[in-house]
Amino acid sequence: MKFQVFDAHVDTLLALGEGEDILSSCPGAQLDIPRAAGAGVTELVTAICAEACQDTAGSFRTGLARFREAAPRSPIRLLLMLEGCQPLADAPDRGEIIRFLDFASLTWNGENSLGGGVGSPTGLKPEGFRLARELVSSGVVLDVSHLSDASRADLLSEGLPASATHCNCRALHDVPRNLPDDDIRRIAELGGVTGITLVPDFLGDAASLNTVADHLEHAVSVAGILHVGFGSDLDGTSRLPAGITDCGFWPRLFELLSRRGWADTDISAAAGDNWRRVIDCAKREGA
Repeated sequence: MKFQVFDAHVDTLLALGEGEDILSSCPGAQLDIPRAAGAGVTELVTAICAEACQDTAGSFRTGLARFREAAPRSPIRLLLMLEGCQPLADAPDRGEIIRFLDFASLTWNGENSLGGGVGSPTGLKPEGFRLARELVSSGVVLDVSHLSDASRADLLSEGLPASATHCNCRALHDVPRNLPDDDIRRIAELGGVTGITLVPDFLGDAASLNTVADHLEHAVSVAGILHVGFGSDLDGTSRLPAGITDCGFWPRLFELLSRRGWADTDISAAAGDNWRRVIDCAKREGA
């Protein structure tokens, strides 16, 4: 059975080299649309990590232009995520920008005017609470992947629907970018999904397809099969787990899950059905 993949996080838009187009073969990138489609990807969340750059607004505008050029022509449904929302806080045309977004993380790794990112002790700030409510009311899925423990706790206590597009399980590998079980459980209670990612630093020693499956199965044990998915973070990490070189790995991962005893319906839920439910619900509630 070929499963339809909803990959909730890739950084390819800002990783493309001069003259490269995500719709064509990009041998220097870990993903392009032809390879992804061949591996079963049907939806792809393309992230713009604006706060990773000094020119925050400029990098966001560059990524947005690339997205708007590619999305109408792509055989894969492309969705847009803003990773670090300082450009929105500063933008006079914020409402116009928000209408292009499908996912948003209030911070990246550092602190901004909205709250604290990973490694920061800062909780969510008043403007962060206001923007979170505005995003949800506009049909945007809130992503907690890069929030500090304090900011994530503040956001989840608000009761707004939220997800983690690319996090693993702190119970299996104790690093700040991974989620404690209580937060994985709380995301599920709010109707969201935790997306398991390929980043070796978040998987643990000897990262491989098996450790990806280990984190997935732990998240299922905590949240239930309806609240897990994937966010590969391809082109957001220079290293990948052993045996993975690009976006063509998906069929081998699903074969592994099948050998571990997963039913096709459960693989389909994790591969994409759960994320489709989250985005459809967000758009419906924001309409």
